[in-house]
Amino acid sequence: MRHSSSEIVDFRADTMTKPTEAMLRHMMSADVGDDCWGTDPTTKALEEYCADLLGKEAALFTSSGTLSNQLALRAHTVPGDEVVLDSSTHFVVYEGAQSADLGHVVFNLLNAENGLVTARHLDDVFGGRARGPAYAMPKLLCLENTVNWHGGCVLPIEEMRRLRAKSTALGMATHLDGARLPNASVATGVSMAEYAATVDTVSVCFSKALGAPFGSILAGPADVIKKAKRYRKWYGGDLHQNGYLAAAAHYALDHHMDRIAEDHENAALLAKLLAENPLLKPQVHDPMTNIVVVDVSATGLGPEEFCAEAAKVGVLLGDWKPGTVRAVLSMCADEQGVRIAADRLNLLADRCRKAAA
Repeated sequence: MRHSSSEIVDFRADTMTKPTEAMLRHMMSADVGDDCWGTDPTTKALEEYCADLLGKEAALFTSSGTLSNQLALRAHTVPGDEVVLDSSTHFVVYEGAQSADLGHVVFNLLNAENGLVTARHLDDVFGGRARGPAYAMPKLLCLENTVNWHGGCVLPIEEMRRLRAKSTALGMATHLDGARLPNASVATGVSMAEYAATVDTVSVCFSKALGAPFGSILAGPADVIKKAKRYRKWYGGDLHQNGYLAAAAHYALDHHMDRIAEDHENAALLAKLLAENPLLKPQVHDPMTNIVVVDVSATGLGPEEFCAEAAKVGVLLGDWKPGTVRAVLSMCADEQGVRIAADRLNLLADRCRKAAA
C-alpha cells in the first residue's frame, strides 16, 4: 500500500474497515434463503461453524454486538434480577439504557483495575445488602475481553477459570462480551474455544478486528440460544436474506484471523513512536492488542480539541476519557500509515508546546 502526504489515516475505530474485494466476491456468490423462516443455508452454516469454533452447542447470528449482549442478558435473567459487572464494561458505558429498558435488571457495579475483574471481586457480591426472595438476587456475571474502555486489556484465561468456579458456586451464569475476543486470542495464543469454555454464553463481533461489514455471533447452550432467538424476533432483529452478510462473516473468520497480529504490532509501534514526545503519554499493556489510549493533557488541549486538530492534519482519532484520546488499529492502516500518523501527531504536539511557550 502506498501512502501520500495528504492521505487520511483513520484510527477512530476498527469498525471503520470496509470489505476487501475478495470478501465482496464471496458475499455475492452466497447461497441465500430467508433466515426468518430458517431457510438461509449460508446463515445456518455460519452458526454451525461458530458453535463448533467456540465449543458451544448452538449459535445465533445477530446484527450487532449490542444485540448479542442484550439477547444473552434477557435469556439468562428475569426482570428484577441482579447482573454483576465492572463499571467500565460495554454493558454499562454503552448499554445501560437498553439493559434497563429491555431486561429490567439491576446492575451491581464492580470497580476493577483496568476493568480486569477477578474472583476476589465476587467475594462481596452477596454481602452488604439485603438478599432473599423479596430482593434482587445476583443471577448473571458479565465480563468483557478485551476491555475496550481500558485500551484493549486482556483478561487472563487463568483468572477467567477462577471466575467461573466462583460464579458457579454463587449460583450465577456467566456471559462474555467478546466483541474483540479474536484480539485476545491472537495476543495470548489461547483459542477462543478455551476462553468460551469459562462462560455460559459468549458474543463475538465480526465487524471489528475481523473486518466484516456487519454482525455478531452469540453462542452457548442450545436452550439459552433458543430463548435468545425468540427475543431476537421480539426486538425486530430477525432478517431475511442475510446470507450475504453471513458469508462476509464466515470469510473474515477464515481469512482475517491471522492478520490481527499485524494490528497489535502496529499498535505497539504507534505507542512507541508517540512516547518519544514528552507531551504524549500512550498506555501500553502486556499483551498489547489493537487499542492505544493516549494522554494528551500535557498538550494543553482537551480530547475533543486534540481530535479536531489531529483531523486537520489527516489523523482521525476518538475523543476518549478525560484527558485522553483513543487510536484503534485495524485494516484501515498498515505500518507505513502508522509512521505517517505518528509523525503528524508528534508535530501537532510540538506546535502545542511552542504555542504555550
